[in-house]
Amino acid sequence: MQPTDDFPRHLLATADLATTHVEQLLAKATALRHTPAKDTRTLLDGALVATLFFQPSTRTRLGFEAAALRLGARVTGFADPSTSRSVDYIGESLEDTARVVSELSDALVLRHYVTGAAHRAAHAAVCPVINGGDGSNEHPTQALSDVWTMTRRLGGLKGAVVALVGDPGTRVLRSLVHLLARLEVKRLLFLVPPAAPLIIAGDDAVTHTSLPADLAAVLHESATAYEFRSDVAELLAEADAIEMMPIDVPSLESDPADLSSHLYVTPERYRITAAKIRAAGSKALILHPGPRKDELHPDVDTTEGGLYFEQVKDSLYLRMAVLTQVVGER
Repeated sequence: MQPTDDFPRHLLATADLATTHVEQLLAKATALRHTPAKDTRTLLDGALVATLFFQPSTRTRLGFEAAALRLGARVTGFADPSTSRSVDYIGESLEDTARVVSELSDALVLRHYVTGAAHRAAHAAVCPVINGGDGSNEHPTQALSDVWTMTRRLGGLKGAVVALVGDPGTRVLRSLVHLLARLEVKRLLFLVPPAAPLIIAGDDAVTHTSLPADLAAVLHESATAYEFRSDVAELLAEADAIEMMPIDVPSLESDPADLSSHLYVTPERYRITAAKIRAAGSKALILHPGPRKDELHPDVDTTEGGLYFEQVKDSLYLRMAVLTQVVGER
């Protein structure tokens, strides 16, 4: 069976999705969440989903694999690109790798450290491609899942105040901005790391900000109000939902082989703790796409608003929804 409705053949960026497509995915995820597991096991019966991860991943890779298996599909692919011919002495191109694997599969999920890799793979592939994160560009399924979590818990996002902590140029926050700008939130609050580069927008209607110019333009075009804050205490007092990110993130465009761990202590004004939540009397939802560092204290795990493990469960249903949309139910 072909993919349903007019949903795009590939899911590469939230920026490419119409609001109706977002609504389709959230509605499908909701339906799947309330469908007994025994009734989802044949939805993609006989399909083969390939996961090609050129960057390390826990939640996204295993999330897509679990989603495929729960739909009755099979999974192939790799989590270590050194096992492929793309990084050995042959150096097979990404385009050729995508074409070869797509000839064997019904859908291809790609994570890569090169910005634009998902679009390159989609251009070469003969099956649908889903972007599992490409460089500093986008991570659409993570953002869609997080929006779904917020929507379910808040009863909708219209009129909500949403805070984003971290470098807005990272792919999760970039995808979130694109989504939130069209979902009629009242205001976005940004708590930006001091190391984030200052981008000066050329449009006179856009003030000097610490947002990448393209995101500032998106918010301006949608008339979405946004402001900057200097401490998580302000976010806890004002926001309905807070998306946390580590403020010390290596370049997502780096080859994983070139990265090494290092010690970093997050400045206190960027850290959320249970004591800060109590002090603010905050009811804000606390989300984090993971993995976390010390910006989110473990004592937040047991607070009412700490939803980052529930996010993981939600992402399963959202990714199941994505697979049924791009592959098509059997």
